[in-house]
Amino acid sequence: MGRLPEVDPGDDSIRRWVLQHYRFDADRRQRRHVLVAAFDNEAESDAALATYRRGIQAEIDAGARDDDERVSSVVWGPGHHERQALGRTLRNAAGHGVDPRAVPLDGPLPSNTVFFGWDSDGTAWSFGSAEPPEPSAR
Repeated sequence: MGRLPEVDPGDDSIRRWVLQHYRFDADRRQRRHVLVAAFDNEAESDAALATYRRGIQAEIDAGARDDDERVSSVVWGPGHHERQALGRTLRNAAGHGVDPRAVPLDGPLPSNTVFFGWDSDGTAWSFGSAEPPEPSAR
């Protein structure tokens, strides 16, 4: 099989199907998902995923790779990196004691991110993809 055409995984203007290899990253000295390739359609991604999986499994079977390694595919839609960066900015602000509501929002948060809290008068607030929980009674 010939090499399939790839797209730039950092091109945040397009939808891309991204292959990730969960393995030990010697540069970071930790296990993590390492980007392998990105494609502009699901069929190309599925074909590359199957080929890559067979290669990884053969190396695992031969004892050349860790049994915990695996390869997977995720879809990054347009604006994925921008939303993730905004979520990190808000998380870091909150971690430093800054009210995340004071941080200007240049776009939507990632779908898996929500910030919530209560004002001193007990009024609940939230932004993101969920409602705040009820405050616990003391």
